[in-house]
Amino acid sequence: MHDDPSIVIWPDYQEFRCWLETEVHGLSDAQLDFDSQDPQREWMWWSIRRQVSHIAWVFLAVMRRRCHTFLWPDGNIPTPIRWEDHHLANMKSDRRLDEQRHWEIGDLLDKVRIGAGWASQVVSTVPVETLRATQSVHRATAFWKHVIQVLPRGAKFEPGDPDRIRYTLEASLWMLHWEVLAHLFTIQRLKHAQGLAIRVTIPRVGYLTLQEYTGETEEAAPGFVPLT
Repeated sequence: MHDDPSIVIWPDYQEFRCWLETEVHGLSDAQLDFDSQDPQREWMWWSIRRQVSHIAWVFLAVMRRRCHTFLWPDGNIPTPIRWEDHHLANMKSDRRLDEQRHWEIGDLLDKVRIGAGWASQVVSTVPVETLRATQSVHRATAFWKHVIQVLPRGAKFEPGDPDRIRYTLEASLWMLHWEVLAHLFTIQRLKHAQGLAIRVTIPRVGYLTLQEYTGETEEAAPGFVPLT
């Protein structure tokens, strides 16, 4: 997101997809499932496979929840996953795709391709004025309070209600990009921990300008605990 609102640029979601596919190509199951539950290494709690699963869920969930009126104005929403199993309130796998149905890396990458394609469609077909005018209100958490500092505009606390944050869809689409980039960076950290070569260079933008996401501090990023 450019600081000047008159300069309209968008994330390249397809470039991200290619980076992800390149980084995980050829990894064995053991390499994909390498993790650590050490309380001091929260970034290692999810393996590479589970990082990819989370990326797929984020793409699909954001597109269905926030962009459905633009993508499917007739209301005929596709079902690449069982949506009812992937709501936060009753998820079968924590912020990931249902691991009983979606475990193989090829399937997970396919879901990323679908979600990235939907995101690309939105930013290439919907006027920016519409995306800036489309707003939603979310429960404020320590996580959201921390990460909105990377946005030059489009997110603010609701006046008189410190428990809520209001986002424009423009801001949400950038946050989506920065979210998945941060998880790709974590995938690279997991590869490095296994002595595996890093294949792509990703930009230090968005969340990756915050030291909690880059390993430059031992402090973990704030969680999803509500502010009050």
